[in-house]
Amino acid sequence: MKEKQKITKYPGGNKKTETFIEDGISITKHFYNEKDAYVKELISLKDGIKTIKHITSQGIVSKLEHFLDDKRHGEEIKYIVSKADGSIKSTKVYDNGKLHGQSIIYNQSAQIIKHEVYALGKLSLTYLRENTEHN
Repeated sequence: MKEKQKITKYPGGNKKTETFIEDGISITKHFYNEKDAYVKELISLKDGIKTIKHITSQGIVSKLEHFLDDKRHGEEIKYIVSKADGSIKSTKVYDNGKLHGQSIIYNQSAQIIKHEVYALGKLSLTYLRENTEHN
């Protein structure tokens, strides 16, 4: 059931945002150029943590991120949208809005191509894959 629908149009008319609550989850749809070209954000709040799941117009999850007090917090996962099978493109860990922990980038074959470690926003260690395949 939709509640409190809000529609915002931006200057130039090429972007529109629609926000509403459905079954306790805030849903924001961003429309670009055409009515059916949008990115949907499913926003939920639990124990002070806001979770945002980004979904393409084809229904594929493209990113999952978490916020605490409007600052990135916890794991952010980006997915390879073209594969549409949940393959991970990258993962990062945040604490109070700063990178803190592992940041890993994968290639199309799910092999790690870059691995970094951060401490409170500062890069402390980097690993690069020596044998770079063209995938």
